[in-house]
Amino acid sequence: MLTNVVLALTLTAVPGAALAAPHTADALDTELLESKLDAFADLADHSVLVEVRSGDETWSEAAGPRSLDEDARDAQPGDRVRIGSASKSMVAVILLQLQGEGAVDLDDPIGDYLPGLLPYEEDPTIREILQHRSGVPDFLPRLYPSLAEGSLDDVRDGYRNHYEPEELVAIGTQGPLLFDPGEGWSYSNTGYMALGLLIEELTGNGYGHELTERIIEPAGLERTYFPRGDTSGIRGPHSVPYVTTGEPEDPYFDATELSNSQLWAPGGVMSTVGDVNDFYEAVTDGTLLTADQLAEATEYVDTGRSYQYGLGLEARKLGCPDDPNEVFLGHTGDGLGHQTYSFHSYDGERQITLSWNLDDKHGYVDPDTFDQAVDELVEAGLCGAPS
Repeated sequence: MLTNVVLALTLTAVPGAALAAPHTADALDTELLESKLDAFADLADHSVLVEVRSGDETWSEAAGPRSLDEDARDAQPGDRVRIGSASKSMVAVILLQLQGEGAVDLDDPIGDYLPGLLPYEEDPTIREILQHRSGVPDFLPRLYPSLAEGSLDDVRDGYRNHYEPEELVAIGTQGPLLFDPGEGWSYSNTGYMALGLLIEELTGNGYGHELTERIIEPAGLERTYFPRGDTSGIRGPHSVPYVTTGEPEDPYFDATELSNSQLWAPGGVMSTVGDVNDFYEAVTDGTLLTADQLAEATEYVDTGRSYQYGLGLEARKLGCPDDPNEVFLGHTGDGLGHQTYSFHSYDGERQITLSWNLDDKHGYVDPDTFDQAVDELVEAGLCGAPS
């Protein structure tokens, strides 16, 4: 499952606007995009949804059936998916807005607002939680310990169980901090559960209400919704999320009925690839954040992985031929079956969001081949050609 490693960090204090010069969007190479989509979709029994934008041009496509049923309908680009951790970008945007309104200071310890929620002598700051520098362990390995052994037994037993956010925070914080706050980097859904509760404390409203008022409606996300925690499943047309099991007689586990409470603020948003592009466009064009707030969100720290991390935003270099050092912002997401990958140029001219419905935990497809196919599709969308 997850391996927590304490990593030394260096802060990259580079404003987002300085990371890439203004770019004139090129015409989309739809023949190249179609070939890369087909190559990716042909690798496994899964559907792929994708939308690419370049300037005023938009290319939306889908490949594969919505499910593995023999009579399944073909997937459509507007099908809903769980966007998983791409939801974290929305949490961060709301907190930046609240800081701008004077309701919170991101450099305050979270215990100043939610005393006792985290059972530690030293509370991490809100900013440290946003950047995964808090040291707070993730609750998922404790919720589903069998995954670390390559088994879905715990998932099958518990995926429909409903939890309150406070319960998941308590599960995640049973042990000590992984490191002193600010002294390492480790991805923490527990931390973002706490941030969802912080938003509720600051506003006096439910998280779903604030998400709708501050993100969904201003950005015009017409097919996006945040489900109630006491529900399961996905409303409307959607691709069916599967997890590979490693069991020849039953190779795929249908995770559609996952309790929506288990993802909540860190990963529970239901959306479409088009709406996700609309969201990140609204992040960069001034609709949701000011220029100063975007610059604050894109002050990245090293993670020891292939990307850096800001406030709910990943930063990746794709090595585009025209500018190998150009940085794209966005996020990836894992919705227990639905996988989402969404990245965007800083000027908002080039965007790609793709989602597929197979969480291949047991290597049915060679992982290097699979990753290469994803990378080539993303490069075709954002760079215009393979690097």
